[in-house]
Formats: sequence, structure tokens, C-alpha cells
Amino acid sequence: MSEVTDLPSVAAVARARVHTLSAGEQRVCQAILADIAWAVEATTTQLGEVAGVSSATVVRTAKSLGYRGFPHLRVMLARDLGTPRPAADDDTPAGVVRAFFETVAASAAELAPLVSDQRIDAVVAALIAAPHILIGGNGVSAPVAQDFAMRLAAIGRPASAPTDALDQQIRARLLAPGDVCVIVSGTGATSNSLRAAAAADAAGATVVAMTSFAETPLSAYADIELVVGAQTAGLRDELYGQLRLPQAILVNAIVAAVARADEGAGAARAKVFEVVAETLN
Repeated sequence: MSEVTDLPSVAAVARARVHTLSAGEQRVCQAILADIAWAVEATTTQLGEVAGVSSATVVRTAKSLGYRGFPHLRVMLARDLGTPRPAADDDTPAGVVRAFFETVAASAAELAPLVSDQRIDAVVAALIAAPHILIGGNGVSAPVAQDFAMRLAAIGRPASAPTDALDQQIRARLLAPGDVCVIVSGTGATSNSLRAAAAADAAGATVVAMTSFAETPLSAYADIELVVGAQTAGLRDELYGQLRLPQAILVNAIVAAVARADEGAGAARAKVFEVVAETLN
């Protein structure tokens, strides 16, 4: 299956292939079609419990229907549901903008409790000690990755964020133990980001996953997982809105923590200020 917009609905695919599915796979389809909005946000474990099958059967059902896996199936279900309605009653442009600001403000207030002190400490220590830092992100996650690398470089950390997906994978494979690879991916299921994470993991580098959801495919490669998401209904809103502000906020907060803990950050910033001053008229 290729172009998302050209594919038939999941319901149509399930009806067409129902006779080729096992009894367990048919129960998975029934559970999905009984409540598509719920299924979009469900994990394989949750869906398996409702269908009375194992998580492996849920994954196998997705592949039997012709999808690459369960994350691909969830994306197609979200597409079938269509664009989520805005939370605000006011659908005017100004109303949508105000509702967006309110969502961001509410989300920002909830970010700090989402990440544990131990994980933040581990990430900061790894970034300070790393000889090389590779930051990967694709699609709307790419600007966050580039901003992270730029800010780390400005405090003397050897960070880079190549924009090309293949370049990310090559550089990830060339990392070594002690190096750090940060992958920014809202869904935690983008194929190019997963390949980069797998390459860094194979190289023995420390892999840090920065996502909007827990228990994503990216989790399998992560030594440290940082989960921060917007105050939305879940994957469906993530796919349509693709909000990366929570990750951008977290990136800036981590850089501030690294700068405070790293003795060499002050000297690096002084040189940065010299460059900035020279560019001002």
C-alpha cells in the first residue's frame, strides 16, 4: 500500500478480506470497527484484551489486512475519521486561534510532571559526556531537531542535525558507545526515524526518544524515553495538528539544564555573544 489518500477505508478492506482472516483476526476487526475512534488511540495490548487475543494477533491482523503494521493501521483509521473538530464552540478564525493558545497554555502547565527527574538527569549527563551528539527528526519534527542541535552547539556541545533522512541513518550507524542519538518523533512510528534509531542502537550509542506518546515502536530502541504531548485527544489530533511545541519547550529546557551543569558552557556562550555582537549594526 502506498498513497494514504488513495487507499480504501479500513472497514472496506476488512470486509473484503474477512474470509481470509483467522477467527482471532476477525475478532480484532470487529473490535476496531465497533469503535474506530477508540481503536485509533488503543495499544495492541488494549485492543487484544477487548478482542480476546494476544498483542501479536493484533499486529498480525494489521499485516493480514495489508498494512505495514499496527501503527500504519492506526494512521489509516485516523484518516477514515477525518479532521477532528476544534474544541472551541467558536469556529471563526479568531476563535480557533484563541482555542489554540489555550490548548498550548494548558499543555505547557502539564509538561513538567510527565518526565521524571531520573530521566532528565540521565539525558543531561549523557549530553555533557558525549563526544558526538546526533539529533534526528523528519517531517514537522525536523525543525525541532535542528533547533536542539543549534542550541547545544551554542553552548559548546558537538551536536548536529542533518535534514536528509538517509544522512541521519548513515551518521547514526557511524556513532560509537558514549555518543548520543536523540530522535524527535511525535508519533514514535515514522519509518525513517525508526531506521536512524535502529542504526544508532546497533552502533552502541545512547538513544534518546522524544515523543508525544508512550509505548511507541521507537521505544524499542530507546535507552531513555522522554514523553511530552499536547493536551489533545491523542493520535488523531497529533496526525492532523502535528503540534511539536511540547518537544520544542522540552528541548530548550534541556539545553538550559546542560548549560547550567556543563562547566565549559559559559566560555562557549561568551564566544557566541562575540559573533552575535559582530553581526549587529
